[in-house]
Amino acid sequence: MSETAAIAGCLAVLLTAGLAERLLRDRARAAVPIRVHVNGTRGKSTVTRLIAAALRAHGVPTLARVTGTEARVLLPEGTERPVRRIGPVNIREELRFLLLARRLGARAAVVECMAIRPDLQYAAEREMVGATIGVVTNVRTDHTEVMGSTLAEIAASLAATVPRGGVLVLGTPDFVELFRERAAALGTRVVVAGPPSGTGTAWLEEDVATALEVTRLLGVPDDVARGAMASAAADPGAFRERVVRVAGRDVALLDARAANDPESFALLCRTSTLLSSVAGPVLAIYNHRHDRPDRLRRFVPSLAALPGARVLLTGDRPALGLARTARPTAGPAFPFVPVGRLRAAVESSGAAAVVLCGNTRGLPADAIVGGSPRG
Repeated sequence: MSETAAIAGCLAVLLTAGLAERLLRDRARAAVPIRVHVNGTRGKSTVTRLIAAALRAHGVPTLARVTGTEARVLLPEGTERPVRRIGPVNIREELRFLLLARRLGARAAVVECMAIRPDLQYAAEREMVGATIGVVTNVRTDHTEVMGSTLAEIAASLAATVPRGGVLVLGTPDFVELFRERAAALGTRVVVAGPPSGTGTAWLEEDVATALEVTRLLGVPDDVARGAMASAAADPGAFRERVVRVAGRDVALLDARAANDPESFALLCRTSTLLSSVAGPVLAIYNHRHDRPDRLRRFVPSLAALPGARVLLTGDRPALGLARTARPTAGPAFPFVPVGRLRAAVESSGAAAVVLCGNTRGLPADAIVGGSPRG
């Protein structure tokens, strides 16, 4: 066989495989008429869980998938299982999820966008999910190394998942004109979620308001949706606050490691009733990742603004140049403490509250604090 014939044969095989995959995708889309693609800076996993819980409570067989702190599939009967990967993370997982939804007989698929790069977000939506309802929870400062250094650039990146011929739900009115312009070109209408009710925790109420806007579009009564959302399992990365015993004293523990942008982190600290009730020193521990250098720079003002807080860095040791540029403009620099020495640092600090933030990877909250829930 000549080299030309071999190349032609390989191309024919690839073309056939591509056409077969597209046929399977189109059949899956036809079999799963409700497809919700959740994007945004913060709250994607929580909003995905809330929408899926409401649809299940309304009697709609629903398969959901979250990819935040821990990638998990939420099955139609309400149980969940971890996503098992053979190789590295790949956005083609979203296509496999859609095919699974068809096999399980789901009528709705709710999937958290797992891509960060705008081109991959676009591919995930256009080539895989093909959402009937797209969601952008909010536009905040994160992943600036690939999504842009300004909020407007980040909004434009998130707009890559605006669906074609569907509905786009915005969790906040930020950059609504940008999203409307992109949506109009695709024959999609834009709906902005109503304001939070103010009856609960501020950060969760924002997510509930966004999810409710989606479930209303899908015909789920508010009382059914709210009841299901109230009992929905929290994501492993969701913000948590509790009191633990450390070295014989009560310490308020705020786990905000999954709040990867400084705006969300500041909101959590500002609205935390537990933190506001603390009368004593606060220890903030920022978990640094070497592949997220810009995040540390952007967190510095929020960390420095914590009233009376002492700040420690842990995780990956920042490069010398980064450590210099990430210093607060006033007050002492943030010292670095390896993860293995954090427990001793917390016990000897005398802190009345410990705030964990920055990144989830490599910083197990209970092991670092070394305490147990009070009572």
